[in-house]
Amino acid sequence: TRAIDPVTSLTVLTGAQRSKGLEISLAGAVTDRWDVLAGYTLQNAEITSDTRSAAAGAEVPLVPKHAFALWNAYRFTDHWRASVGVIHQSDQFTSISNNVVLPAYTRVDAAIYFTLSERFEAQLNVENLLDKDYFPTAHNDNNITPGSPRAFRVSLTGRL
Repeated sequence: TRAIDPVTSLTVLTGAQRSKGLEISLAGAVTDRWDVLAGYTLQNAEITSDTRSAAAGAEVPLVPKHAFALWNAYRFTDHWRASVGVIHQSDQFTSISNNVVLPAYTRVDAAIYFTLSERFEAQLNVENLLDKDYFPTAHNDNNITPGSPRAFRVSLTGRL
């Protein structure tokens, strides 16, 4: 398996890996206007054989042990809908060195939808609604990517 060497930033072989876990999701209608979707993932990913770059027993980088998502969608009228969601990831290592940790984070997203006609829908999405600082990924121990600040996206969807 390949990974980024935390010192040289080159791609190296890490040896064998094993990932064990559990994934659960639930979806349903609370009422005829309110839908809920929830999901949880528990994952333990580790390197199982030694190489020069990674020791057996080290955690595979960028694999959070826990991830959770909860989404609610509500239809106010035949034309207006809104949704809000929360996602959470536990902390995770940035590289095979297992020296630097990306902190856990929780992000809230939302959207408003307006049905223009039977074939067209307008949508406004807001990612990171609360404008929190977070770090979702990294290239190695020194190249850590910040999450996007609050971002707005407008779209128009057409169905043929």
